[in-house]
Amino acid sequence: RGNFGTLFNGSSVNKDVLTFGAAIELSAAMPLSWIPVISDYTSNSTKPVKATVVSTIVYCLVSCWMYLIGMSAAIGMGTSDIAQISLRAGLGVVGLLIILFSTVTTNFLAAHSAGVSGEVIGESFSKHINGKYLSILVVLLGTIAAILYPMDNIEDFLYLINSVFAPMIAIQIADFFILKKDRASKAVDICNIIVWLAGFAAYRFLMNVDIIVGNTLPDMVFTIILCVIVTKIADKITSKSKKA
Repeated sequence: RGNFGTLFNGSSVNKDVLTFGAAIELSAAMPLSWIPVISDYTSNSTKPVKATVVSTIVYCLVSCWMYLIGMSAAIGMGTSDIAQISLRAGLGVVGLLIILFSTVTTNFLAAHSAGVSGEVIGESFSKHINGKYLSILVVLLGTIAAILYPMDNIEDFLYLINSVFAPMIAIQIADFFILKKDRASKAVDICNIIVWLAGFAAYRFLMNVDIIVGNTLPDMVFTIILCVIVTKIADKITSKSKKA
C-alpha cells in the first residue's frame, strides 16, 4: 500500500477487510479536511454563526446524498471504479465532464484555502508573502504529486489527514468553547503545539486498535481533555510567576 502506512506503521490501514470503524475514519477525513476551507470563507461573513450553520447543514446533506449515489452505483454496477460506472451508465463524455468540473471546482477552493493558510502562517516571518502566489504554487505541486503519486489507493493519505486535523480541531474546540481563550494575538502557542503533537501521536497509536466509532472521536476527546489540563497548569504557573 501507500508509503504513509509504512512510515507511520498503522496496521489498521493495511487490512484487506474494511471494518466499520475504518469506514467511519475514511468518511471522517472528508469533513475534517474541509473544516479549514469552510473557515476561510465563513471568517469573512458578517453573520459567522449563521454562515457556519448553513455550511454545516448543506455539507452534511450533500455528502449523504453523494455517499448514497456512490454506494448505489457501486452495488448496481458491480464496481467502485468511477470511470467504469460512468461508461456502464452510458454517460461517456458527459461523465468525464462531470468529473472534470467537480475536480476543478473542488481544488480551486482547496488551493485558495492553502494560500490563505500559508499567508497567515507566513506573516509570522515576513509581511511580503502573498496568498495568491502560494495558491498557484500549491496547484503546481499538487498537479505534480497527482501525476507521480499512485492515486489508485489514497486510504493512507486520508488517515494522515485525520491524524493532523482531528487534534487540531479538538484544540480549537477546547480553546473556544471550554477555556474561552482568545489566542488571535499570538503567532504560536507552544502549549497547544505540544498538545497537538500528543494528539497526533495518540491517533497514530489508535490506528492499531479497531474501534467501532473510529479513531477520530476518541482522539478528539483525548486531545480536548489534555488541552484543558495543560492550559490550566500553564495558567497556574504563569500566575505564580507574575506574583513572584
